Amino acid sequence: MNAPAPPLIDIHSHFVPDGFPGAPDDETAKRWPCMCHNPDGSALLKIGEDPFRTLDSRSWAMERRIEDMDADGVAMQLLSPMPELLSYWFAPDAGFGIASHVNGVIANIVAQQPKRFQGLGMVPLQDITATLAMLPQIKADGLRGIEVGSNINGRYLGEAEFEPFFAAAAELDLAIFIHALHPLSAPHTKSWPALVPFAGFVSDTGLCAASIIMSGVMERHPGLRIAFSHGGGTLPSLVHRLQKGFDTTGGFSGKLTVGPNQIASRFFLDTLVYDEAFARHLSHVAPGRVCLGTDYPYLIEQKDPRSFIETVATGSDDTIWNAAARTFIMGETA
Repeated sequence: MNAPAPPLIDIHSHFVPDGFPGAPDDETAKRWPCMCHNPDGSALLKIGEDPFRTLDSRSWAMERRIEDMDADGVAMQLLSPMPELLSYWFAPDAGFGIASHVNGVIANIVAQQPKRFQGLGMVPLQDITATLAMLPQIKADGLRGIEVGSNINGRYLGEAEFEPFFAAAAELDLAIFIHALHPLSAPHTKSWPALVPFAGFVSDTGLCAASIIMSGVMERHPGLRIAFSHGGGTLPSLVHRLQKGFDTTGGFSGKLTVGPNQIASRFFLDTLVYDEAFARHLSHVAPGRVCLGTDYPYLIEQKDPRSFIETVATGSDDTIWNAAARTFIMGETA
């Protein structure tokens, strides 16, 4: 008799509320989000007066979302805000306001259907004081952690200014999910706009991860849980070169006492890489720390996630992808 298939937990699924409060002032209104609902049930998300993306009801209607989850055998989704909503470009008060609204909507969903949804909040990381004030409320509201952009207005997360955020997240036992946002390479690829989502996102995520490695964040906060979207971006390709640098420069002139390979093995990575061979490689970069991620409900989401994981495992003779490991990747690690 075959054992039942393990439940799937998707750590990379995005959410957009079906509406937003009004902008607090005229200047903020230039980049404030607004949902313009259409008769067909879709909605145009506008950022200020500019159209950003047309969304269907899967972004905010949980009943519709659950239909897809049931069809794919996904037991639970971890909801995180659409990255564009992170709003690091606002003044601190406005950033605090939009984050409070989005966090409150996600927390309400989790409270109503905790067996199907858990949530990540957002914080105004452009202002550390406002961020530190918000983190305890995120914890109190039952959210499991925070989604963070790969850079904060051009600053990677390894910069010293973000140390209080990491310290507070570790103290509160809040997980951190890092997602690409406004890649720093984007201004240099204007001739090829498609490079931003299909190449810039992963390169920015990889550089963000490298900055965290080089800064020593993980050594200072050994209990910190950080996950990276899109399989860590370019990190799985960078980490071996970083290790070579560590080995040949005396730990980067003594700045690191632990090798980048060892540090990277403590990160969590999602499986959203689309390629079976590369997905197998993730488990060598971060053994036992690979989680299912789909990017639901967007165009480039990983369809039929169970089949993808099974295909990855079936094509491998590596013990790291044995049946027990697959169970952890599908849900236990999440």
